[in-house]
Amino acid sequence: MGKSDNKKGWSIISAPSAKPGRDWLADELEIRIDPYRARFEWPEGYPRRAEVPDEQLSWSVPFPDYDPPYYVAPAVLDNDGTKKPGGWADSEDVKAVEGLPAETFEGPLQVDEQGRPLNPRGRCGIAGRGLLGKWGPNFAADPIITRINKKFGDIEMLAIQRRDNGQWAIPGGMVDKGEDVSRTLARELAEETGVELDMSGADPVYRGFVDDPRSTDHAWIESTVKHLHLEGEVADKLDPEAGSDALTVRWLPITERSLHKLYASHGYFVVGALAQFNRRRPGLLPENALKGLAGFFK
Repeated sequence: MGKSDNKKGWSIISAPSAKPGRDWLADELEIRIDPYRARFEWPEGYPRRAEVPDEQLSWSVPFPDYDPPYYVAPAVLDNDGTKKPGGWADSEDVKAVEGLPAETFEGPLQVDEQGRPLNPRGRCGIAGRGLLGKWGPNFAADPIITRINKKFGDIEMLAIQRRDNGQWAIPGGMVDKGEDVSRTLARELAEETGVELDMSGADPVYRGFVDDPRSTDHAWIESTVKHLHLEGEVADKLDPEAGSDALTVRWLPITERSLHKLYASHGYFVVGALAQFNRRRPGLLPENALKGLAGFFK
C-alpha cells in the first residue's frame, strides 16, 4: 500500500505494509500521511474550506468549478520581509519572491498559471498562504525525545502543550533560512522546553509533507523529524521548562490513546520513531509500549 523514496533513503507516507495477520512492527514501516486536516480542518480566522471531492483532489484532474476562498492572515502580511526589516514572511506578490525551490522533499515543485506553488497533496479548499509565511513548502524540524520511566516502566516522550490550541505535540518549529536542520532541532527544543541537547546524532525518522490544518493550496509544511532516546543520568537530570509558545511541557506517557490525540501528524511520527528504534534495539521497549504501537493502525 505504501512506497519508499529510495533516492532519498527515507520512508514516506503510506499505511503499514504488513500482510494481514502479520505484526507490522516486524516489517519495514511505511506510513502514508494523507491530507485529512489539510482538507477538513482550519484554524480560527480561516474561511470555510471549499469542498473538494476525493476524485478531484489531484491537480492533474480537471475541476473547472473550483473556486476556493483566498486567505492570508494579517500577521503574515504584517511580516512581509520586503517591507519590514526582520520580517519572516514572503511578499504577497509571488513573482517577487526569490529562491522558490525547484524541488521539495515531495518532488519537483509545481506552479499554477500565476506562478503560485501547488500543494503536492492536491487541492485543499483554500487559496493563498493562510498562516504560513512562505509560498510553497514551509520547512520545519521536529525533535522526538524519549526515555523509559524507571519507576513505572513506561516509554515517555518530551511533549509540549501548544498555546494556540491546547493540543499535545512534539516540540519543533520552522527552519531559518540557511540553518542546518540539526541546529533547528536543538534550537526549537531549547526554546520550547528549556532542554539543551546535541541533535546531530539523532536518528532520522521522516522527511516530507505534514498534514497540518494551516495548509492551503499554495502553502504547506514539510518537516524533518529525528529521534533521540535518552538513558541513565542524561534522562534523569533533564529539567524541562515551557517556553513562550507552550502552555506547559512534560514527559508524556506514550499510549495508543495519547498517540491519537497528538497534534497534526505527530502521532505517526512517534510511532515511526519507536518502531525503527525497536528494530535497532529489540527488547528495550517495555511490553505495554509494544502493544500500543501494534494496535495503533488497527
